[in-house]
Amino acid sequence: MPVKLQLSFAKTAPKGDVTTICLIGKKGDIIPHLEQDVAAFLIAAMATAQFTGKAGKSLMIYNDKQSYLLLGTGDKLAPGKDAEIVGGKLFSALAGTASKRGWFPDHKLDATVLADMMFGANLASYYFDSYFTEKNDENNSVRLAVGGDALDENSALFQDREALANGVFLARDLVFEPANKLYPGEFAARCSALSALGLEVEILDEAAMETLGMGALLGVGQGSRRDSFMVVMNWKGGGDEAPFALVGKGVTFDTGGISLKPAKGMEDMKWDMGGAAAVTGAMCAIAGRK
Repeated sequence: MPVKLQLSFAKTAPKGDVTTICLIGKKGDIIPHLEQDVAAFLIAAMATAQFTGKAGKSLMIYNDKQSYLLLGTGDKLAPGKDAEIVGGKLFSALAGTASKRGWFPDHKLDATVLADMMFGANLASYYFDSYFTEKNDENNSVRLAVGGDALDENSALFQDREALANGVFLARDLVFEPANKLYPGEFAARCSALSALGLEVEILDEAAMETLGMGALLGVGQGSRRDSFMVVMNWKGGGDEAPFALVGKGVTFDTGGISLKPAKGMEDMKWDMGGAAAVTGAMCAIAGRK
């Protein structure tokens, strides 16, 4: 059963069965400050396991009191993709532990790097279970507590990446939906719901599209018993800056040349709306970052 991420910020480590997470540099440097005897124990364990802190590598270490998750960062933990990848590795490794509880002590990281790490962990926690007969047990979630003062749930950096994650998750949800559930009218309705974020959402029906001369689009829609729609979303957050446009194909099931297509892989035709899903997710993220 997949697990979700419950992220919190704390001044001290949680009580109970909690895995302490340590970032390790390429030379085997332990980044967080640890008690001398703990650091010595970890250094010895790393030597035995030949763990050097290579980027993307992880190592679980146990003693009679505590468990430790060591994550390699390589030469340098840079903001952006590098930090996101480490965060994703953090989530995956923690999800494989018995308690699924982690403590990330203060590593004195740059706030942007830390925010990107947590963003990566959040992205790695995504799964689609809308049609599962058994839902995820919240007690099975990965619970990660983050120490230090660099970041908290009210930080602009954290809120910014939460908005980005919401957009990514929306796009993924839309792509995973089966075509008999996410038909054009339903897709348009989900886009319309984003008006709650401040987006201007206009939905053109077939009559409006015919008036505008959108014959090619209407011709594609004639292969379906469902009505066709076009969605136009506007976010006016740039002041006097020149606007730019994102255009995404939103065909919820591609019936073009269906008589020529083999049965194998036919279910993949539902992904012809992936471009529109990406645009919808982007608009959600843009509006959420206001």
